[in-house]
Amino acid sequence: MSKRISLQGADDNAAHLRELLNQSAAELYSSWNFYSGADADLLVVDIDTVYGHMDWLRAHSSGKLVAVLTEHPQFGDADLILHKPLTSMNLVEVLNRADPLIAARPEPEYSPPEFVTPSARPVSVTKPITAVVAEPLHAPVPPPPTPPQSAPPRERRLCDWLADGSLNTPVRLCENGAPELVLDPVGKAFHADGNLRALAPYCTHAITREQWQDMNPDKFTELQGASKAQPYARLLWLCHALGSNGHLAAGLNINAKYKLARWPQIEREFPKHFRIATVMLKQPATLTDIAELSGAALADVVDFTNAYNATGYIEIEDTASSAEPVQRDNGRGAILSRLRKPFSGG
Repeated sequence: MSKRISLQGADDNAAHLRELLNQSAAELYSSWNFYSGADADLLVVDIDTVYGHMDWLRAHSSGKLVAVLTEHPQFGDADLILHKPLTSMNLVEVLNRADPLIAARPEPEYSPPEFVTPSARPVSVTKPITAVVAEPLHAPVPPPPTPPQSAPPRERRLCDWLADGSLNTPVRLCENGAPELVLDPVGKAFHADGNLRALAPYCTHAITREQWQDMNPDKFTELQGASKAQPYARLLWLCHALGSNGHLAAGLNINAKYKLARWPQIEREFPKHFRIATVMLKQPATLTDIAELSGAALADVVDFTNAYNATGYIEIEDTASSAEPVQRDNGRGAILSRLRKPFSGG
């Protein structure tokens, strides 16, 4: 089945993209069609337009597979990049890289038409036949009602197990070559050897209750005396910093402005967070502005925001809640110039 590609914010490139798709068909792993619907397999966003960065951030956070279209050769925040002017070689390279990332859509079921074979000649019924139906000895028993099926259990990640009430007694977990992790639900603390990033394998997949091993009370008391406990907040921070994958957490507005309420503890294993924190401490700003001013990748800014919001460090200015359009009369030329050239050094 053909894969679908759509274009957002670049109407003047649409005709050229269609032409290149036809010219490059023999070099593509799959056939591709230009598509205008919302369920395209690959969305191409022109980030050089006035609202291009925000369109890209919105599409990226929705979980769609997105490629950017840009004239800036130094852009490095995306894996799939189409450069202006569009070329057949660049298009083939991007589409063939995107091809294995797209889940196959099921083929529509084919139902053959029903054909009624006419009889050789009409059958004439000269006398109606009356069927004799025996009365049932007992009244029919209605079928028992089908009990409602319960929804499958939701996958629980490490951050879910840190929630109140998820665990009641000390437990331990050791897998994927990571240091042993011991949780103390009563003290809201954890024990683990090594640095915080060594616990990364626990933050990227679901964990079942069976994987947690209940701690022997004597062993746990011994551990408390032998190692220093660390607060749940550090582990919760790590879960969001490594488990967000560049997707904004549920409940956070993509159009809002974000600011650090106070200087956080910057983990030594994440040196790039220092630049992001420095920008976010000054004044509220959108995620795209923070990425531009800090020189960090947009996905890293999103992960940083999710992590520090989960631990209570973020203040949010929800500018999208107002129904009135944003006034752009003052300094409009300067704003448009900055948005059109987001990678200038100014």
